[in-house]
Amino acid sequence: MFGALLAGFIVAAFCLILLWHDPLLFWNDDYELSILPVFADVVRSWSEGAWPLLSPYSWVCGNLAGEFQYGTFSVFVNAAVVLIWKFPLTFPQQAAALSIAHLFVLAMGGYLLARGRKLAPSLAVLVALVAALNGWIICWGATDWFGALGAFAWLPWAWWGMERALDPGRGRFRFLWPAPFVYLVVTGGFPYTVLMLGLVAVWLGIRSLSQTRELVSVLPLLVGGLLGFGLAAPAWLALLDYVYGSARAAWDAAEHFQWRVPFTALPGFVIPNWTVNWVDFSSRLMPHTASELACGVVPPVAVAAGLIIHRRSLVRRIRWDLGLLMIALILSMLPTANVFRWSFRWLPLLHLVLALSAAESLQLLGQSRLRFARSWLPAIITFAALLATYLWIPPNCGVPKYNLAQELAKPAPLDPQRLYLSVYPAPEVFYRLEKKPEPFGETVRLGSTSMWGGIHFINGYSPIGPSGVAREFAFAIHGELRPDIGNALLEHESGADGMLSRLGVDGVIIANEVATNPQPDTEWELAVTTKEGRIFHRRGEPFPAVRSLTAIESRPNEQFAAAEISRIVNRRNWIEAGVLVPGGDRPALLAISRPFFAGYQAKVGSRPLRVDSYRGLFPVVEIPAGTSGRLTMIYRPPWLVWGGGVSILCLGVVAAGGVLALRSRFTSGMRRS
Repeated sequence: MFGALLAGFIVAAFCLILLWHDPLLFWNDDYELSILPVFADVVRSWSEGAWPLLSPYSWVCGNLAGEFQYGTFSVFVNAAVVLIWKFPLTFPQQAAALSIAHLFVLAMGGYLLARGRKLAPSLAVLVALVAALNGWIICWGATDWFGALGAFAWLPWAWWGMERALDPGRGRFRFLWPAPFVYLVVTGGFPYTVLMLGLVAVWLGIRSLSQTRELVSVLPLLVGGLLGFGLAAPAWLALLDYVYGSARAAWDAAEHFQWRVPFTALPGFVIPNWTVNWVDFSSRLMPHTASELACGVVPPVAVAAGLIIHRRSLVRRIRWDLGLLMIALILSMLPTANVFRWSFRWLPLLHLVLALSAAESLQLLGQSRLRFARSWLPAIITFAALLATYLWIPPNCGVPKYNLAQELAKPAPLDPQRLYLSVYPAPEVFYRLEKKPEPFGETVRLGSTSMWGGIHFINGYSPIGPSGVAREFAFAIHGELRPDIGNALLEHESGADGMLSRLGVDGVIIANEVATNPQPDTEWELAVTTKEGRIFHRRGEPFPAVRSLTAIESRPNEQFAAAEISRIVNRRNWIEAGVLVPGGDRPALLAISRPFFAGYQAKVGSRPLRVDSYRGLFPVVEIPAGTSGRLTMIYRPPWLVWGGGVSILCLGVVAAGGVLALRSRFTSGMRRS
């Protein structure tokens, strides 16, 4: 553990050097518009005493559990976020602290994985450096797609645990080793890493079967993996439920050909500034520097040197690693399918396997004619090469960077009691740092940045795009509306009987780049004008969270009674209101101004009520005539109930197994003494 901690501190020192060079290193694109504002809301949720399943501050990104990338069910992610937010840090500093904490963990795991294979401490540090500081992790995972880092940070740990589970010398409770780390990988928030975990598990199982010829040899690995997945059941069940019918499941097939590693880019493993054409986000072949392939030069050279000098002896020693290496390389070049896209996301696993193969090669070389191969020199060269790479080649990879104002943490100049629709052009074109260098964002609130100030927005940043408002209005990934849809909503659906009114929208923000105003003028008043745009409020008081509708477009032949609604309590995962429905033959229909997700349950007193939706946009509840009492609607989907039950059961098994293992070890120690 001392060596693992040392590796973690070396990686942390590396990152601090990069931060000294560029204080905004970890502050890019998704981190700005999605990751950090959501985590601010996660901290707010815990301070309110609620699990951060839902967010009331975005309709498009309202289901944090279903989005998966926010690690809602990861104990480590939540603990790290809550702890970091205790310190008075700026946005870029919070992002840096969160990424460095996970890079620290990743480096420790890489070190332990290497030491578990009896590699020298110096070579284990080499593996840790490549695992945590390779080009893909630094240029994408740590600085943009945090979910990738949050999950991959635990993959070496899970691998280490699975290898211990396959070691018969570790006793009958060895199946416990993988379980907690498999749980942390799955809940970390990146489906691709779950695929990597599955590939490694299958590879380890096949290797064990080939060596022992006994099916029982893989049983501890299988049981430990299943326990880990069981612990993480709420996370993957939420994702499966959320993705179904989403925009992600219906993306254009052309997107599955983007960001594949071209064969011509492979020299980038040795020459990080190697530039060839890649298919980028626009599906066009564009020149791209292969910084994602940076691994510190030493690993590919060490493997090549070992194969040249020792040939068959090295192949016999690392043939399984070489096979896994080739599989990961091929997968990074192939098109993807369905909810998975951008196959270059396999590169972190490729780097890890390459580092292990290189360390094995160096260990073999050091046992023969090249003593320096087992020294600290390879690790030092790797550290220096990676540092020079990121100082020489900006690790941003061309994704947008925004100069978001720190004032976004405050609600002003917006009204926290209102629900806003923000109409703005594509951020990656109009608001990136090159176009707008001055701090901005307090008015338009791009992506999910409304969560910082606790402002209720329709807009949000969602990579998945759940069925409902995200698909109905065709929101783009950065939370903007298409110009034609935005103009149609403002000109034709902003009146008292329009779509925005039915949603409960009583505030509209128009960026200066958009000329259209909400119509009719009699319904709206200009509340504030800022250097970013215009803020309009619907005349009168803000809409309540629960409203009684006497008619609704989706049920044109029905009329409903007007219910009396009082004492509304609107919380993150539930809502309450007093209701009084007049007697007669007409029920009341209540519209709940929050995004609809399957899994809401409603009742008045002890009487259950059905929760429907208006076109999948917001919940509606029909209440029988003559009903009076307290309406309660709570978000309790089946995946949460069943997944939570499975998770608790698996936790009990792991805890009981751990107690028995410690008892067995204590008893054995007493006998020996």
